[in-house]
Amino acid sequence: LWIAHESNAPNGLAPLLMVLNNVMVVGLQVPLARFGATTAAARKLLLPLSATFALGGIAMALAATGGTVTATALLTTAAAAFTVAEMLHATISWELSVALAPDTAQGAYLGVHGLAQSVQRTLGPLTVTAAIATGPAGWVTFGTAIALTCAIQYRLVRRRLTQAPLSVLPVTVSEH
Repeated sequence: LWIAHESNAPNGLAPLLMVLNNVMVVGLQVPLARFGATTAAARKLLLPLSATFALGGIAMALAATGGTVTATALLTTAAAAFTVAEMLHATISWELSVALAPDTAQGAYLGVHGLAQSVQRTLGPLTVTAAIATGPAGWVTFGTAIALTCAIQYRLVRRRLTQAPLSVLPVTVSEH
């Protein structure tokens, strides 16, 4: 809808951006996952992730202001940025949900992680629709809001990594 109604890019760009998304996922998902192989590495990715989400939102907003070539370039940049951000987010969220969970509560933490993904799938389309409906400011707000959550998470994870574990030592039934 954004391409057809708010930019000067050709309408045929939409399916090409979907192809770009698929090719990027197939080609980059495993290599990008390697960057989040440890908790510290996943934490370090939060700031580039934040910048990537912000870039995607800004590029989408600016696409409404340019001519055909500029809009096409900005929409391609936005699609690439959001695709990379989605893959990094998947890597980071999984690593942090497993690594930061106390040994005695990993199932609960992974359950919350799964619930968060369900909420994201439910609210994501509504949020993107709101961004489209509110125009360029909506896309800037969308990208900025996600970027801020990444920055906040970066700070919270740092604090959690420097604290002693919150869980108590596991005690088996045979020890009582």
